[in-house]
Amino acid sequence: MIRIALPVFTSAALAASIAVAHHSAVAFFDESDKQEIAGEVTMTRWRNPHVSFGVTVTADDGSRTEWTVESNALNALERIGISPDTVRVSDQVRVWGPVSRHGQPLIRAYNLLLGSGEEVVMMPHVSIDRRWAGSDLVEATPELASADTAAAEREADGIFRVWTHGRVNLINDELPLTAAAAEKKAAFNPLIDDPVLRCIPTGMPAVMDVTFPVEFIRQGEDIVLRLEQWDTVRTIHMGGDPSDAEGQPATREGYSVGRWDGDVLAVETSNIDWMYFDDRGTPLSSAARVVERFTLSDDENSLHWQATTTDPETFTEPVLQEQTFTWVPGEQIKPYECATAY
Repeated sequence: MIRIALPVFTSAALAASIAVAHHSAVAFFDESDKQEIAGEVTMTRWRNPHVSFGVTVTADDGSRTEWTVESNALNALERIGISPDTVRVSDQVRVWGPVSRHGQPLIRAYNLLLGSGEEVVMMPHVSIDRRWAGSDLVEATPELASADTAAAEREADGIFRVWTHGRVNLINDELPLTAAAAEKKAAFNPLIDDPVLRCIPTGMPAVMDVTFPVEFIRQGEDIVLRLEQWDTVRTIHMGGDPSDAEGQPATREGYSVGRWDGDVLAVETSNIDWMYFDDRGTPLSSAARVVERFTLSDDENSLHWQATTTDPETFTEPVLQEQTFTWVPGEQIKPYECATAY
């Protein structure tokens, strides 16, 4: 019985559309310690921010260990053709991937072998092509393979379209933390303090480290930036002045004022009510200000984002980040609808 299989990507753009982690995978999983477990599926949970299922592993002496298997987000798996029919309760499975760096019976599923002999590559961006010799890799159909691209191509207007996710890179050699900020970051415990585990949406500027598509929409004179991840909506107030933020309520997304600098959309955000700069516990204060520049490529197939964050309580100098969004016609924003993972 064929239920799912390996998605085959012939386009770099499609491969780039696969999402990665939504909390810091490095904080939870040890990439230097990949293991294989085998057992019976006892529960499945197909929701964002992470699809997970339970596996009971029985040792030779009869003792049992209940493992939690974590995979990608539901939206990401749907995009590569993986559905809830992939794994069902009572299935016998083998799972390969990095295990918890905190000694927990927790493993991140890179490759999955079903009792039928079918092997599923759960995370094509990090999984190996085949873990088990003789397994059947069955091709799945990515959503974009059947997307109506004609309408998207007609409606695309400069930055006003849906863009696939980027991946934020730090331009500084390292984060220039103040002593107080370094102390706070060192005290961050991802098992307890990570907001993702409680489905608390991420605030600026961390929310721009997106692993899902984003969309720019005109709203009168202003611009709305929709981010699939966390169902976030940012309003960019055009034609104003950054001082307009004074007296405005502080929010996770902050108060953003934008202007056109030639063809570049420049945005300054302040009044940010969020505690972290990133997903690794770097603190952020209410004094933080973020200046973004969105630059459309000449062929309009990519959008470069650069951000400069200043926060005198956290950083000793400005922090520069960048990423590039890609246009894949037919991509759409999906509901995220996070549900508490654990």
